[in-house]
Amino acid sequence: MLRITADVYSGRPDPVADITDEAQARAALRELTRDRTLFTASRPSEPLTGGLGLRGFWLETFDDGLARDFDVDSRLYVPVGPQAPAGRVAEVAERLITIADWGRAPDTFAGTAPPVDESFRDFLLGELSGSSTASVQDGTEPAGGAEEELPAVTCQIELGAFNPGFWNNDPTVQSSNNCYNYASNWRTNTFAQPGRGCGSMYTRIDCAEVTRAALCDGMHHRFDCFPDGEKPRFLVALVVIPGGGDFHWYRKQKEGFWGHKPGGTAARNYDNSGNVIYDPETADRGPYTIFCGYFYGCNSQRQRIR
Repeated sequence: MLRITADVYSGRPDPVADITDEAQARAALRELTRDRTLFTASRPSEPLTGGLGLRGFWLETFDDGLARDFDVDSRLYVPVGPQAPAGRVAEVAERLITIADWGRAPDTFAGTAPPVDESFRDFLLGELSGSSTASVQDGTEPAGGAEEELPAVTCQIELGAFNPGFWNNDPTVQSSNNCYNYASNWRTNTFAQPGRGCGSMYTRIDCAEVTRAALCDGMHHRFDCFPDGEKPRFLVALVVIPGGGDFHWYRKQKEGFWGHKPGGTAARNYDNSGNVIYDPETADRGPYTIFCGYFYGCNSQRQRIR
């Protein structure tokens, strides 16, 4: 059996699928090992072009004979997109996407991978071909600009210095914390989910439901101020993938730009085009094209997340 984990989400755990037909699993590994530059035994260093959307695939074998026959480690990483090495990686990745059963949760999987349907295959193929588009809104004021002058209330917030090493220097910390952890500036090592801490996690992925869950944890809509006793109060932003795929959060930093952490990958301050993020509304967000709005985190909220 060959297990495939799509390294694609930011907020939710990544989807998992199995190839249970041994002949298909062997054929996939045979194609992959024809060019051993296409994979690595561990996650590669985060390149400038890595970010939101499909980054690659984890492959796991559950038969030591299968790993031995192809002279590979039991766990491999196949990067895709701009960060992939030159060669046949798109062809191999398309084969993996096509033969995996994305509509059925693996019987032997004990983790927290979200259920997906067969449409997830089409989403992955679209990501592989680069058909997803960035969300760009012409003429909008950068966050922190004129928009903040419109409400009748002014809220005090705190802006922390950008410190990606806090999230990136330990491999366990990096893989176990996601965008919601980063936005809340609270390391739980649980891949925190909106609403899980308050006992009412989201039931679908859209702006309204993820917002409800985050407010349940203790966030506020922007310009709904927190008192000084709730310091630090961070300005954050929420985006989602159309159709309920996943969510992603950003946090504004002291330096004036916005930081974020796509899933279990490295924290950073640049978008999918490699540009420093000064406005999350106009940044290249890959498939996360729906902008849900701005929010405040607070001390009690970040200590509640799980």
